[in-house]
Amino acid sequence: MKIFSERRARKILDDGAEKADEQQLQATLQQRQRILEKVLNSPSLAPYLSQVRTLFNLIQDYVRGDYRETPWWSLGAVATALGYILMPLDAIPDFIPIAGFLDDALVLKICLDMVARDLEQYRLTRNSKEADTTEQQP
Repeated sequence: MKIFSERRARKILDDGAEKADEQQLQATLQQRQRILEKVLNSPSLAPYLSQVRTLFNLIQDYVRGDYRETPWWSLGAVATALGYILMPLDAIPDFIPIAGFLDDALVLKICLDMVARDLEQYRLTRNSKEADTTEQQP
């Protein structure tokens, strides 16, 4: 029997996305360093470091008004997934060796899968803007 399933991870993300608001985005950004440290120090989460940084950039660009093309549901799911990483007493408590971070990794992976198109569009737009900025420099 599975302790934590993909279905349960999707439910967590759906519920979180539905309840998300601007304050949650701000709170997620304020916890950026703590979340990144937890990702770095967890063998289950460390492979997602690059994606987590991109998720933070997406939220930051949305809050600043630099990129508003991502649907609200996707932003809410991203904030929920990142916040879930900090919850010590989630589906599998983090103090349980190895298994404690597996649910965090599953929620993050499912989130990445669910927002893949929105994330790809964000990356393309961001890369295009960076290329334009580089071309304009003397």
